[in-house]
Amino acid sequence: MYNNCKGIRIGLFFTNIDRDYNKVAASTWIRILQMVKHYRNLGCEVYINDYFKTYDVAVLFRKSKRKYYYILRYLKMISGKVYFDTCINIFEENEEISSERAEYAKKIGKHSNGIITASHYLADVAIKYSASTFTMEDALDLNHFNATKVNVNLVNPVFGWSGVPHKAHFLNKYQKSIDDNIILITLNNDYDFSKLKFRFKLVEWNYETFPNELLKIDVALLPRVTNDHYNQGHSSFKALVFAGLGIPVIANKIPSYVKLSKYYNGIVFLEDYNDSIAECLQVLRSRDLSVNKVRAHYSCENQARALVKYFCSKANEELHK
Repeated sequence: MYNNCKGIRIGLFFTNIDRDYNKVAASTWIRILQMVKHYRNLGCEVYINDYFKTYDVAVLFRKSKRKYYYILRYLKMISGKVYFDTCINIFEENEEISSERAEYAKKIGKHSNGIITASHYLADVAIKYSASTFTMEDALDLNHFNATKVNVNLVNPVFGWSGVPHKAHFLNKYQKSIDDNIILITLNNDYDFSKLKFRFKLVEWNYETFPNELLKIDVALLPRVTNDHYNQGHSSFKALVFAGLGIPVIANKIPSYVKLSKYYNGIVFLEDYNDSIAECLQVLRSRDLSVNKVRAHYSCENQARALVKYFCSKANEELHK
């Protein structure tokens, strides 16, 4: 079965039972729900949260807690291979990972067949605790993000940012450049937006309308700290949604964004231009904003194909031992 990967049975396991993209965590729809059809298009049988079947491959998602460790041990009894997927650094203590969760992450790494990560930075961390790692980038569904930006204004641009609201405070540093000229696409929940030192237009994040709202933006401004375990491990998705639509990006140098810049020339880094938005804009005016390479590499189809190939290669290694 593994010579061409046809018919491979894949079980995907996570604890949220909702399937509405607007009600689940971003990592759930990005790394699980939107990928299912692409695995099936490759000839795989795919099941979600079905603990009563047997699998060639089981993938457990996201949380390094005691419960997930024991779920993994159970999945090893009904699956040929069991992998753990994470989009954050679960092995080193940080703002989301306590010492207890880091210890369970190491146990998960030891007892799984491999760790699937959202960035090569995370893979370099995970390989210390697991026999194998594979990086599946957070991916774009090209049928959903199907348009590209035309007539980008780099003289008097409309800036834009998207993410969870409490991360918007990184924008305060640039208040003079963006005041009353930035769109925030985020969840309008209990966050105290008065903490932001600039005026902005707030757009409620919604999966269906997200691509069209992005196209109203000329330049994405995506600053964040880069000197801790949590932020260094972030995936490229926050920048990718802009890059995939041909919208220029001004950001800080986290590893996944640096890799993204190899596929999209319309991203510049504040560290390279004196932390100056004006200098970044000047550079962007001479940049090629072609999206062909970035859409090809980061498409759901390409990332699904690469992951299934990895599953099959690891299975074949076992067959030929």
